[in-house]
Amino acid sequence: MLSWIREHLKTMDCNEITLRKIELACEEALVNIIEHAYKDNAGKLCISLRQPQNTVIELILRDEGPPFNPIEQQLSLNPMATLHERKIGGLGILFMRQYMDEIQYRRENNTNILTLIKYRN
Repeated sequence: MLSWIREHLKTMDCNEITLRKIELACEEALVNIIEHAYKDNAGKLCISLRQPQNTVIELILRDEGPPFNPIEQQLSLNPMATLHERKIGGLGILFMRQYMDEIQYRRENNTNILTLIKYRN
């Protein structure tokens, strides 16, 4: 999936820094979908990539798992905590927020639709 995303981003003339940020955010989103939406069952995952304007890249992920809005998730991380004090996981949504300029979520016809948006300079 990440190879497909990378190849399509290259056709949009993404610089390497923008490409890596999008790729990391996508990887986190995809892992969350695979691990949580389809934890016990196989499921469908659709990926689309579009460039509605020359300065905007949108990656849209659709899954049919239970409703989950990552935007509503409260993140409480202690940056001073040691590795032994930190919980496993929970950084994926933080990375998505950090590397993307905008994240949109909606639930439509039993489908989660997550849109990751990156503005190009």
